[in-house]
Amino acid sequence: MLKYVHLERIDSTNAYLQRMQSDHDIRNWVVSADEQTAGKGMGSNGWESEVGKNLTFSLALDVSFLPAARQFLLSEAVALGLVEALDRVISDSFGGMSFQAAAVRLESMPSKPADKFQIKWPNDIYFGNRKLAGILINSTIKADKMDVSIIGIGLNVNQMQFQDWPTHPVSLKMITGRAYDLGPLLEMCAKNIVAQVERLKKDSPAIEQDYLNRLFRYRTWANFVVGGKEMKLFMTGIDPFGRLLLVDEQSQSHCFDIKGIRFLI
Repeated sequence: MLKYVHLERIDSTNAYLQRMQSDHDIRNWVVSADEQTAGKGMGSNGWESEVGKNLTFSLALDVSFLPAARQFLLSEAVALGLVEALDRVISDSFGGMSFQAAAVRLESMPSKPADKFQIKWPNDIYFGNRKLAGILINSTIKADKMDVSIIGIGLNVNQMQFQDWPTHPVSLKMITGRAYDLGPLLEMCAKNIVAQVERLKKDSPAIEQDYLNRLFRYRTWANFVVGGKEMKLFMTGIDPFGRLLLVDEQSQSHCFDIKGIRFLI
């Protein structure tokens, strides 16, 4: 059973859970906030969120069943859980009609189901070429196993204007024209994420394949920045450690971690 804690204002929900961890069993806690004063993205990136308009939350999960060497599986499962919840949101927004039918109602809606919400490696959620959500995971490890992971999520929901970030942010309301109740949306996202993480215990290969099926620019040629230079590369997959695998125009293989390559969007 998930325990929900809502705060009006906090530095970040991830930091809050990290502080609570020393004195409490935080497993299955879900902490949300109206405002984060120090919300973070990947690395040194910030996260813009208008107060009370979006979902900014963290959940703590016991992932001690997962080998430390395969911790990227957790990133894959969390991203899939969030994407699955967003699929349901769009379907519900249009009375349960299919995405193909909803596409007729939304000029910006891509026509193919796999193109609606995609996962930009390693775990951002994109709609088209615009960022809808970000995920930041802080994990503890014991020996060769994972322990407790704190999963922070920022999801743009009802905000209609953003600064001119390089990621070109978009919100659910901008996509559908509809406002959303944050409470039920939070519960849907949290439960879907938990379900996908639990699925890792039984069928991690299916998680890996489903992740690839949703991977932004998978098996396509695109431009990236590597070592300060622009390169045209073909994305072929992800290795067991979560590194991005690509091939260049001379058929040379490349493998990058998060600091080694940048998408051009």
